[in-house]
Order: sequence, then structure tokens, then C-alpha cells
Amino acid sequence: MRTSIKVVIKSVYVNQAGAIEDHERDGEVTLFSTKTSVIAIDSLIKRRILKIIADGEISFDEIVSLTGKAKSTISVHLRDLETAGLISSRPDPVDHRKRLISMNSEPIGQLTNADRKTAQKHIHEEEGTLPFTEGDIASFFSYTLRVFRTEAMNLGMNIDPILKRSGLRIGRALAPLVADETVAGKVSKMSAFWQSYGLGTITLVSEHPLTLRVEGCFECQDLPITGHGSCAFDIGVLSSLFSEEFMQNPQVVEVECYSTGFDHCTFIITRGDHPEFNTVA
Repeated sequence: MRTSIKVVIKSVYVNQAGAIEDHERDGEVTLFSTKTSVIAIDSLIKRRILKIIADGEISFDEIVSLTGKAKSTISVHLRDLETAGLISSRPDPVDHRKRLISMNSEPIGQLTNADRKTAQKHIHEEEGTLPFTEGDIASFFSYTLRVFRTEAMNLGMNIDPILKRSGLRIGRALAPLVADETVAGKVSKMSAFWQSYGLGTITLVSEHPLTLRVEGCFECQDLPITGHGSCAFDIGVLSSLFSEEFMQNPQVVEVECYSTGFDHCTFIITRGDHPEFNTVA
């Protein structure tokens, strides 16, 4: 089956008073993948709705409450998204008059100008230098990843969803190598593995909530300061490594990052149904 590319955009909507209101946009576009299509969403409110639904199945009324928009407005957006195949809905088993909304697609990236100037400056500063340690394979690997990230930023592409999915896959492969009966034992094995491959050092800060500090982070240590977290790959890896401890539903939040000016990265891991911690993103 051939995969198609669609753009789901509507420029105007009619509000409850019958007046046409401008569609909300912020100059960014998020790309989503369904089973048959790649769909671009430029609507600010649609992207906000999709981000809310991505956290788990949710009711229509909850979406209305979290967005602060009128029910009629949310209904229009949800109809567009369901028609495009991005979301699906089912009757609430407790109250059949209501419907529960869930994701039927995956984010794959975002078109944004947010970090382009920062990336351009960083690329210019590295030109004419040897930006890795000669003979150090870990340093070279870190540099190649950095080039990949900064070139994507320079072109206006945020690839965090792809990096997270890659991290999830690699984390599943690594899980048997660091398995242990205790959290402390697992973190110790993880740190030993990280150090042996030049990926950094992992320290167990706390078990309640589970908090990890990474120093010398290979993913972001040498990236430019952007003001938001840059460790989507690590988030994916950690999500897979701690899936068993959190009943297959871990939520990994990066609260400190080299890209926000810290000299380390800090991750807090909880159950996915727990309230979120403040992120650096």
C-alpha cells in the first residue's frame, strides 16, 4: 500500500456567536504518522489537543477543560482529527452518552524555526576545528550524533519523536544486560555500561521518586544551549529499561539538561498515570 502525505489545515472557524474567527497558528507544523499516511498539522489548538490525548485515553469534557475552549470548537477539531485518522473514539463504558478519545497515530517530528539561529551559530563555530578526540570512538560517535541533530535544527526540523522511538528500541535490546533484582543494582550496571562505552556516568539520586543524574551525557553535553531539554533518545532508553518497575507505563521527565545550562542531566521516572513534574522543555 502506498503511503500518502496529507495536510490537515482549516483557516477559519465559526464561533458560537456565528462570527468567523481566525484559526490559531504559531508558525510551527507537527508531522504525524498513521498506518497509511503522513499528516502535517499546523493548527496550534489541534496540536495541543493531540498532545493531551497522547498522554492516554481521555474524555471529551476533560479535553474541553484542559484547553479552555468552547465545546463546539473542540468538537470541530476532534471531528477533523478523527476524519484524518489521527485519533479514534469509543463510548464510555460507564456512561454511553459520553465518548473516550485516544491516539491512532504517532508524532514523527516538528517543523520549527525555534532553534535555527542557535544551530547555525554552533555549526559555524565548529567549522575548521577537530570537534572530537582523535582515536576516541565514543567522542567520534557523539560528534556524529551532534552533527545529525544540529543539521536537523538548522533546517528547521525537530526530530525528538524519532530519537525517542529509537531510544525505546535500543533500550529493549539493552534491558537484559542491566537487569537486576533491585533498582540500585540496575542503575549500577547501567552506569558501568555507560562508562565502558564513553556514554557518561549515571548516579542514583533517589528511589522515591526514582531520580537519575547523568554526567558527561553523550547525547547533549556538546549541543548548543537552546533553553529546553535535548535528551529524547535517553528518555526512550530509560523508558524501556524501567518499564518492568513501572508496570509497562513509565513516565520519564528530564528536569535538568546541558542544553539548559546545567552541567549534568537529571531524569525523574514515575508511573505514567502520576502527575507530571516540570520539564526543561
